Amino acid sequence: MQIKDIMVMGVATLDPDADVAEAAKLMRDQDVGMLVVGNEQSVEGVITDRDLLVGCVAAGHPSVGCRIAGHMSTPAITSSPETDTLEAAGLMREMRIKRLPIVQRGSLVGIVSFTDIAQSLEQPIHNVLFGSSTAHRARAATLVGQVTHYYTHLGVAALQLEEPIRQGDRIQVVGHSTNLEQEVESIEIDRKRVDIAYAGDDVAIKVNGRTRPGDAVYRKSD
Repeated sequence: MQIKDIMVMGVATLDPDADVAEAAKLMRDQDVGMLVVGNEQSVEGVITDRDLLVGCVAAGHPSVGCRIAGHMSTPAITSSPETDTLEAAGLMREMRIKRLPIVQRGSLVGIVSFTDIAQSLEQPIHNVLFGSSTAHRARAATLVGQVTHYYTHLGVAALQLEEPIRQGDRIQVVGHSTNLEQEVESIEIDRKRVDIAYAGDDVAIKVNGRTRPGDAVYRKSD
């Protein structure tokens, strides 16, 4: 299977002279977590919601007037529509990225995400993404997100969700040296307890063992 079979077309782009406020508004309106900086004929870089939060807001910069050119990742890591899906997954693993702009003859034609690749395959791809043939395998499970941080003193994992998760769900967290299975006892968003969280949410859950950034989180089937 090639990337052109699963990529999403109609990619949201923004000029490098745009400011962080414009980028945040476009991400919200398009319901995306990453923008390609440039246009369909020239990909200059990429910027994520985390780049906006950490590079600008957390640094105390004003969102209006703070150019995204100063916070974007450049040059952009790209691939072609004819790239094999597993090859693209390997590139994403190596470069530690979750979304990959697709370029053909210099023009932006689409984008593919970790979730797009996972859903296109009949088995979880964490072994490809983590580069280990001995990685633990989650069976009969749905990928719901990825660990972005682990708070050792709290025993809490921060997750970025790709699918909804509910209190009481049975989950498995897997990675190169992680294999943890448990029930979701609590979910917090901005330190507030919720019963359910949705795709795109950044959540915190109590975990029964150490997790690591990049670990994949699966919801187990009954």
